[in-house]
Amino acid sequence: MSQEIKVKTGEVKHALSKLKHSAEGIKSSVPTDISGKNHLDVVKKIEEMNKDLKELAETYASALSKQIAQTESAVETMKDTDKKLASSIKSK
Repeated sequence: MSQEIKVKTGEVKHALSKLKHSAEGIKSSVPTDISGKNHLDVVKKIEEMNKDLKELAETYASALSKQIAQTESAVETMKDTDKKLASSIKSK
């Protein structure tokens, strides 16, 4: 009744690398200063929303990068643990 969990570290690392590359490309390209001499309330509201959108994109990219790093660390830990377990089983 043994159950085996296989982690294909090469595939995981490749997927994380692609995700990391995508995360680095997350940038909001909305203008945050569009008013010029225009003092309409709607323009001010749009500028506020664009600023919030830019901050949100930066926060998301930062959180995603941290999650990627944690996942990479977890994969390495699982790989090391697997090697240690296999070594201890072979030595018995």
